[in-house]
Amino acid sequence: MKKIRTALMIISTIGLLMGQSTLSDSSGWDDNGKFLLKSSDGQFKLRFDIRMYIDGAYFMDDTEDILSNGTHLRKARFAAKTQFWGNWNAEWDMDIAEYSVEIKDMWLSYNGWNNAMLKIGHFKVPFGLEILTSSRIISFPERAYNALAFKLGRRTSIGFTKWGNKWHASSALFAQGMDDDKNQSTDETGNGFAGRFAIAPIKTPGLLVHLGGAFAQHSPIDDKGIVDFTAEPETKIGDIEMLDTDNIFHVEKITQTGLEGAIRLKSLSLQGEFMQTSLTRETDYTDASFVGGYGFISWFVTGETRPWQAEDGEFGQVLPKNNKLGAFELLARFSHLNLSDEDAMIYGGKANNITLGINWYVNPNLRFYLNYAMVDNSDNATGDSAPSNYDFSYVQFRTLVFF
Repeated sequence: MKKIRTALMIISTIGLLMGQSTLSDSSGWDDNGKFLLKSSDGQFKLRFDIRMYIDGAYFMDDTEDILSNGTHLRKARFAAKTQFWGNWNAEWDMDIAEYSVEIKDMWLSYNGWNNAMLKIGHFKVPFGLEILTSSRIISFPERAYNALAFKLGRRTSIGFTKWGNKWHASSALFAQGMDDDKNQSTDETGNGFAGRFAIAPIKTPGLLVHLGGAFAQHSPIDDKGIVDFTAEPETKIGDIEMLDTDNIFHVEKITQTGLEGAIRLKSLSLQGEFMQTSLTRETDYTDASFVGGYGFISWFVTGETRPWQAEDGEFGQVLPKNNKLGAFELLARFSHLNLSDEDAMIYGGKANNITLGINWYVNPNLRFYLNYAMVDNSDNATGDSAPSNYDFSYVQFRTLVFF
């Protein structure tokens, strides 16, 4: 931790010195609650992204006392984002929580073309609308089942992104993540490629329609051809993964597809995704396939609208109309995950969740979540030694601070 504190102090000092030497009059806090340092010629920019996620949950119908009520620091993020010499950008992002340090975004990009970007480094593979949406923007404290089980995460990659007023396209060639085990007995594993396309065929102030799809194909990270898919019941409190395929052996190739859609009508919006992950296995071993998806409805009682950003092909940060009252959002989500394939004799279990929520966007830097979720597990959703067909419900809250 001493090394981390020292690094943060050095980065902060450099940023302040740069800002003092060429500071523009427009530097300071913007309407999004972000503090930005700019050079007077506009060639250099620097801002920090600092976040704290404080979570808690209380479980009901936990008849076997296998779930743990409580609170914890879900995430503590620190990132430095910079532009230098006009066309170059870089990001350095770490997560400091749960007694460990995790590498997040570490990349360099060139933005010298019109509506296009070439990126190299460690970043999210372009797959899945909710997976790609920042954790400070997603509508629920945790992403839906399919995103938990099928996420590709951040990988060491080279990617290219292009966008227009109503569309977005991104692609990447990737290998392992920076945190993955590099001491394999063979060459580096986990290599693959991915692509995503999103379009807003209808884009007006009152109505927006979002359609998209993604495809990824890659090899297992484990050089022995072993993969494992798991998912918590859409909460990190309780510390239990009830859906779990266990280790699946003799896997040669993983193919993933995703479909996504959303409709936004002023302050009301609907969003949903469907994902399938298919495993190609060695001769004499049966291929396997798993599916998951969700659909949710969101309504801002105070009249705010979820902004759509073509550069990312996703929805952006909601800003309250009134920073004294804030913005209030009512939500409902249904999600499903099936990690069983009887033909392949894999029984990871199935689950359905229904979640009701209310969010309070106090101002651009502070947000409170409150959710009530009902979990319906199948016979095989036993994960970490849970009883068969173990159903329960829980109340979950989050305090999110970012600046």
